[in-house]
Amino acid sequence: MRAIKVSIIRRGVFQFVTMFLFSITSFQYVFGTVVSFQDANFNPSVWTSAKFIDTTPGQGASFVTTTISSGGIPGSYQQALLTLREGLLRVSHLRDVAGTAFRWNPSTQGAFGFVDYSFHIVMTNYFDPAPNTPAIGGAVGYNLLLVQGGNFYISMIEAASTSQNKQWVSVTRNNLTSSDFNQINMTTGLQIIGSHPDFSSTGGEITLGYANGVSHGSLGVFKATESGIDNYFVRLHNGSDNGAVPEPASATLTVLLFGLAGLASAKRKHGQLNVN
Repeated sequence: MRAIKVSIIRRGVFQFVTMFLFSITSFQYVFGTVVSFQDANFNPSVWTSAKFIDTTPGQGASFVTTTISSGGIPGSYQQALLTLREGLLRVSHLRDVAGTAFRWNPSTQGAFGFVDYSFHIVMTNYFDPAPNTPAIGGAVGYNLLLVQGGNFYISMIEAASTSQNKQWVSVTRNNLTSSDFNQINMTTGLQIIGSHPDFSSTGGEITLGYANGVSHGSLGVFKATESGIDNYFVRLHNGSDNGAVPEPASATLTVLLFGLAGLASAKRKHGQLNVN
């Protein structure tokens, strides 16, 4: 009788697991170690640039974004010319705004805990006053940009300056958490310390891009910075399983299978299975 009960339970567990596996075949899973987004060519048709902070008089700052066909490392790169009087200018650059190429939704595609990014930046010219007087001592800041729920979040400032003698500078940051990104106050342009994006399973869709910005305080004087970015690369991961970003259904399946296996093992060890 005991052997019959064990056999019945084993068949029941097997059938349950089989039915569960069959029922979730419509879910998507992210296999591999990471989810990555990258662009080394900067096709102008898939990048959209917009001024999102302008605290200059009359909001009179301007920018021009151009894809330069050569001079990157190697090939083409994205160039930005920022011109302003006293105040702060920040410009957003988002890839494939109308599509899904540089988007991730934690609530439907899987939560993550960490962000890695890398790119190259260079400052090619600084004009003081603009537009025709080259000068030294200028700098421009670049940030990884995340847009979630209509809010803009930026990472730490990566600076390109005239002191680098028009040489490309490599930037790499690993294992950033949501607390490494602060929301931008859309009126002042300052970071709202303590307000971060949501990487959890309750978080909304995130659009990835980058921002650059510059400020100065010389009253009535227009200045301009010309700089570039190349080899944009971002990856999302959860810090375990070699950086895998699992879909929620995949994580649920793993927990269930390990739980059933542990239960069966414990019951066999004690020589009994309960058939309630």
